[in-house]
Amino acid sequence: MSKPKLGYLLFDLPSDHEVEEALATECKVIESLIHNMRLKARVKRVCVASIEKFTKYPTYRYQVQFVHLACHGGKDGIGMLGGTMRWTEVARQITKHLHKLKDDQKRVMVFSCCHSSDGFHATRMALKDYFTGAYYFSSETVSFSDAITIWTMFYRNKRLAKPHGAIVKVINEFLGKNLLVFRSYEMQSTVQPP
Repeated sequence: MSKPKLGYLLFDLPSDHEVEEALATECKVIESLIHNMRLKARVKRVCVASIEKFTKYPTYRYQVQFVHLACHGGKDGIGMLGGTMRWTEVARQITKHLHKLKDDQKRVMVFSCCHSSDGFHATRMALKDYFTGAYYFSSETVSFSDAITIWTMFYRNKRLAKPHGAIVKVINEFLGKNLLVFRSYEMQSTVQPP
């Protein structure tokens, strides 16, 4: 029996300037990278810019191993057209698209936004039955260039079997700063290089 293909669910929540200027979004780059690596992976990209569209987006429960949230985050939630969505509501929208994990399953959450640490901590309880671990940034703000560099390196090298600490270490060493963090939902441990 062959191993099931990896699955990726990308939440692409661009801001108005990204939409108006038809800029390449982070998730479009990641989607292209995954397809060009010829992993034969399943990739679903949900692209919405408004709160209304995000809350009304048709739901289907996906069996994926990676969920990537690219958005404009703040301390209390994410900024979208129509206002700010609180982190707890963001978690509710994400879990609408997922099955809860079974004992032997693994799934990783990726927070790619400013205040991603706040996002992780605010959604930790709501997401713990859906994810085994999460990656987020250690600083409150992150530039697009840092984010796209990190996630390109991450998806180019990361598979569920590869150690989280090793991926974090390589990326942080390349950047010359400890910007990427991995945290397990199960053990509540943080992996960062010394």
